[in-house]
Amino acid sequence: MNPKTLFTNFLIFFLVQISSLLVVNSLQAYHKKDYKSEFKTRPDTIVRIVISNDLFGLKNNENAGFVCTNGDKIWRKSKPGDRYVVVQFKYDGLRRHTFVHCHLRSNFGFVNFPVGIHPDTSAYCQPNNVCGYSIRKDGVFYMPEKKLYPWNRGGK
Repeated sequence: MNPKTLFTNFLIFFLVQISSLLVVNSLQAYHKKDYKSEFKTRPDTIVRIVISNDLFGLKNNENAGFVCTNGDKIWRKSKPGDRYVVVQFKYDGLRRHTFVHCHLRSNFGFVNFPVGIHPDTSAYCQPNNVCGYSIRKDGVFYMPEKKLYPWNRGGK
């Protein structure tokens, strides 16, 4: 082959590669979208996620305990009627969401459940910005979304 033809082919190949790279990079801006919410949350709004023990009227089965991945990771024992703030999140304009995993045990078994806070969560928690999880006989119930996390018997 002629060296001039090789050089021309290499130059064409190189220019095609660069142009395709530029096209791909320019399209990334169209496909990369930040999280958009239909709800607006004012700065300095504090949202609290509360867990309450609603195991009333059960003999020897009403105690429960839980631990979450945020903070000091202390195992908390709970009796019927107890309420605990699991997560308290302040919208400061820099962080717009947080996510925590919680583990709960009782004589019914155990439940692992996620706790996420973002602007849509705040909309569910209106008017006082408090959302609640309820410990029940059938599992842990997230009241705003009406979602049940059933007990896992774990080999019992």
